[in-house]
Amino acid sequence: MENKNIKDKIYEKKCEVCGKTTKVDIYEQGKCKYCGWFNCFLNEENPNIVALPNTLSLNRARQLFKEGKPFDLDLNDFIEALYSYGEMQFEYNGTYYAVELVGKNKDEINIQLYNSKTKEMSIYKDETDFKNNAKVEGKLLRDVWDETTDRYWLQ
Repeated sequence: MENKNIKDKIYEKKCEVCGKTTKVDIYEQGKCKYCGWFNCFLNEENPNIVALPNTLSLNRARQLFKEGKPFDLDLNDFIEALYSYGEMQFEYNGTYYAVELVGKNKDEINIQLYNSKTKEMSIYKDETDFKNNAKVEGKLLRDVWDETTDRYWLQ
């Protein structure tokens, strides 16, 4: 007789975003094959915050799905995920950039932008400073954001 681990059992549930029936594990976690959302109890319990492994809040994902848009992060979504994970990454013109929250304590948090190719680092005093002044290849990040890819938590 085959001894199957309980973790290997597959269950079905309605996707938190698209509502279609999808397969999940015993913890009700699993990627929806229809919309691509990773269903996780953390998202259901906290629909307005970003929770692993997603980079959008559940409510933001639902909004994008309803509008027929992909789960792409705009700059505001990226920063929201940054505050959840503490570090994020994106790629622009073949170069990866790490974006991290740095500081001595929670009251002195700055945003650091690190260029993996040149090893240059820039520090921004807050979210507004980052949005208004962060540059990649001499261009404001906000102006070239739509040309970035691989926007995800740092791995």
